[in-house]
Amino acid sequence: MNFSLHESDLSRFGNDWNKVSSFLQSHGLDGVELFVDHTTLPDFPTKILEGVHLPYWMGRHRAWVDEKAFNEDMDDHEKFFLFGGNDRQDVIGNFRSSLENAASINAEYGVFHVAYVELDHVFTRDFGVSDIEVMDTTAEFLNESVSVFPNGEPPVRLFFENLWWPGLNLLDPAATMHFMDSLEFGNWAFTLDTGHLMNAIMNCTDEKTAIDSVLEVLGRYSEDIIDMIEGMHFHCSLSGDYQMQVARKGVPEGYYDLSFHERLIAVMEHVSKIDQHMPFTDERCREIVDLVRPRFLTHEFETNSLSELDWKLGTQIQALHG
Repeated sequence: MNFSLHESDLSRFGNDWNKVSSFLQSHGLDGVELFVDHTTLPDFPTKILEGVHLPYWMGRHRAWVDEKAFNEDMDDHEKFFLFGGNDRQDVIGNFRSSLENAASINAEYGVFHVAYVELDHVFTRDFGVSDIEVMDTTAEFLNESVSVFPNGEPPVRLFFENLWWPGLNLLDPAATMHFMDSLEFGNWAFTLDTGHLMNAIMNCTDEKTAIDSVLEVLGRYSEDIIDMIEGMHFHCSLSGDYQMQVARKGVPEGYYDLSFHERLIAVMEHVSKIDQHMPFTDERCREIVDLVRPRFLTHEFETNSLSELDWKLGTQIQALHG
């Protein structure tokens, strides 16, 4: 399951890693996919760890197109949130430190988002860039970032995850293959996020349609590329109707007058309604897993309590195993 070192996750278990381990065992899980960034890691039992999720700086593409973006008049917190640093080398350094952190705790893989979106884009969907453009700047960023490691390979296997913003959304096999061809290193694979793919498809309003739509998109790919999907973030998102409604409304009134923190809260509330992270209940969800045969399957949920996490895990695992 997904997990972090944030107090909101740890406090549910009384800050006791033994309780986390017992909870995992009660659901038949092997461990956690832990969020890891460039900051110093605290001590924790790394035997509980399977993989990590690396940081995602949603506006990084813009700073790679035009480095003057780093000099824009904005709050320091907003600059780091969007770009990941004060200039390109700072961002690359922070990403390299994240990879080193992942390697130091023997992570099997590190998930990385290949996508670009500005805060107001999440309401307007007026992105102004193509998938290919985002893939190209991301490949440039990745190639330079990993070039300093032995043999020019990242110290942990990078798993590239699909989002529903411009970049790697998996809807177009030709675009996906373009990204693959742009990488100058070989220690990578894909993570399929089922809910994100449903968000990208935009017609998913019930589980049957959602499962069928995911299988249809995956059916566009050759078996060789399906075999490169080594990870899976497993959850369900049925926000098709909501996405269409909000796209017509645009940015909320008064949005641009808000502080960065207030705008971020509004964006996160909106994104959570799109990206629902609900458990599958239909046993046909197994068809997605059987088609992909991932090495690692992460039950990825957003929850407000331990009881909600327990319910979502139990519900999805029951659907998965019939």
